[in-house]
Amino acid sequence: SFKQFISEADVEVAGNRYLKKTQYNFAPKVIGVDPSWSGDDEFVIGMRQGLYYKQLATFPKNDNDVEMANIIARFEDDEKADAVMVDGGFGTGIVSVGKTMGRTWQIIWFSAKSPDQGCLNLRAHMWNETKKWLKDGGCIPKDDILHQDLIGPETVPRVDGKIQLESKEDMKRRDIPSPNRADALALTFAMPVVKVDQIEDRPGGAGNVALNTAALGAPAWLV
Repeated sequence: SFKQFISEADVEVAGNRYLKKTQYNFAPKVIGVDPSWSGDDEFVIGMRQGLYYKQLATFPKNDNDVEMANIIARFEDDEKADAVMVDGGFGTGIVSVGKTMGRTWQIIWFSAKSPDQGCLNLRAHMWNETKKWLKDGGCIPKDDILHQDLIGPETVPRVDGKIQLESKEDMKRRDIPSPNRADALALTFAMPVVKVDQIEDRPGGAGNVALNTAALGAPAWLV
């Protein structure tokens, strides 16, 4: 379809791409979390380091915020992640639990203002960054669901030319499922992150994310 935002060709190339660790191990590690409470949607946790992306875990829907927060915290520590971005749609409770555990994860609202004036909202910005990343050498796992997720959303034509993606409700009307696995990847582009030096005395490295992003001139906040 001419409305398709990310091309099947770009996704196929990214799925067959091989990277040496030296091509990405210097970059910050950013975890993206796309929670799910209902329906057939998955709960997805993924992590991107530079041009390399891997899925850490996928679960059926789960509304146990304490259980899921503990799982995310373990991944954050095991991977020594520099930031954790959680979709605000179903993620506010998880981030709240994380806060009681001393974590400083970021709530990301897809409807928030885009830092790029060419995009309608933050969702469009994150997906546009994902699209550029794929073209620039991004490497994704060979996962059919992730691949279908990435090519699922279509664009909505606008008079002002801004990038707008169709809603998930419109996708489901076309019998296209919610792209949860692709959203977890897109969340890793929510804001700039730099690698955290090992001086953070709170659990995990993500406590420095606001300081890091502010240093880059980007809007940042601690939750």
